[in-house]
Amino acid sequence: MSQNTPWLDRIVTPFNACSLDTHPPLSENDDAVIPLVVGCYQLNDKSSENGDTQHAHEDKSDRVEARPTRSGELRLFTIRNDESLRFDEQVVVHMESGVLDGKWRRGNAKSNSKRSQEVVFGSACASGRIHIHSLEYNSVAKAWRLDPVASSDVYREGDNALCLSLSWDDYATVHNQNSSDRIVSSFSDGTLALHDVSYSTGSHDDKGIRHRTVIQESQRWDAHSMFGCPSEVWTCSFLRGDANVVISGADDCSLKIWDIRQTTKPIHKISSEEFDAGVTAISSHPAIDCVFAAGSYDEYVRIYDSRMTREPLGKVHVGGGVWRIKWHPLCAHEEGGSYNKLLVAAMHGGCRVINCHGLSGHVDDGDNSGGFSAQIVSSFTAHESMAYGADWIWFHARSYCREAAASCSFYDRQVFLWSPDSCQAKP
Repeated sequence: MSQNTPWLDRIVTPFNACSLDTHPPLSENDDAVIPLVVGCYQLNDKSSENGDTQHAHEDKSDRVEARPTRSGELRLFTIRNDESLRFDEQVVVHMESGVLDGKWRRGNAKSNSKRSQEVVFGSACASGRIHIHSLEYNSVAKAWRLDPVASSDVYREGDNALCLSLSWDDYATVHNQNSSDRIVSSFSDGTLALHDVSYSTGSHDDKGIRHRTVIQESQRWDAHSMFGCPSEVWTCSFLRGDANVVISGADDCSLKIWDIRQTTKPIHKISSEEFDAGVTAISSHPAIDCVFAAGSYDEYVRIYDSRMTREPLGKVHVGGGVWRIKWHPLCAHEEGGSYNKLLVAAMHGGCRVINCHGLSGHVDDGDNSGGFSAQIVSSFTAHESMAYGADWIWFHARSYCREAAASCSFYDRQVFLWSPDSCQAKP
């Protein structure tokens, strides 16, 4: 990176770059790699050239007789643990529809299950389906690849609802090889759905043990509406600390907390008295129970405790509509302590890094009487279009720590690798 270049590496994708997610390093060795997937989307219609509204709003064109088609790709990169960080080993997976969101299953890092050591990726697609791929290494070609292992069914034949987001239950303990995972997903028709992902050991072949993966919908409910019509549910997440709770945010300017055992109405609702626009991003804290971050088109990131939802613990204006929020990987480690940083994809505002102070103290004290604060410590503005995806690059060993961020933007199709330390916010 030269003094005049605020980024470490850059690529351009053929389709619009819609989501970006990284997995923790695949080993703790010095030659470790971080897999990164960019989900891409393209509306095959002239209306996509206008580019003046959020991409997922384009599903309204489904209501006319001539429906557009949507193309999609997953682009897998690896980032090696080198002093000069860069994108490496690009692998393209052609999808049956546009990819609107995608996330790695991180699982339980403390589990001894062989299943928990396998790396799988889930994609939310414009077809309404969820696709799951497994990360595999070809020792002969010395290259990584994504193998398709399971796909969900369409909820109803002829249904044009888009799957807008998904979230794995990363807080459930994986007990054995035959255990199952859960995914919560959100849709453009105002619904939320739960899917069970089950694994079983199959036969042996020259590639070793083959696992059978099945994804099956277990529950779906109407979650958000506006003026009597379904409202796009932009985001959803499980909540650390309660296996029966999921959170959703939608275009109706509301955030809802649900008990999945009874979904006729939410157990908590935060709406226009707090949010001035649609709720677009939710991210549960990886280590602190009941704490989550929420983002909105109103350009604020808010930190909440689900037990005290009358007002947020704090909020930060980030200068653009919030589309994705990622907690720093160190937050999930015991040695992280009060290290609570957030990476935010803030659409027209670019990307921001927010440092939260006093969050652990708030939880210990059980109140919000003061001491918690949040501020922007880094800004990345090289994107020339809306920043839709962002995630951390973090290599950690006893003797060193190497940190960077990756982000993507939609209409200009750019993916950047950059250093937050080189993009510090001005005081």
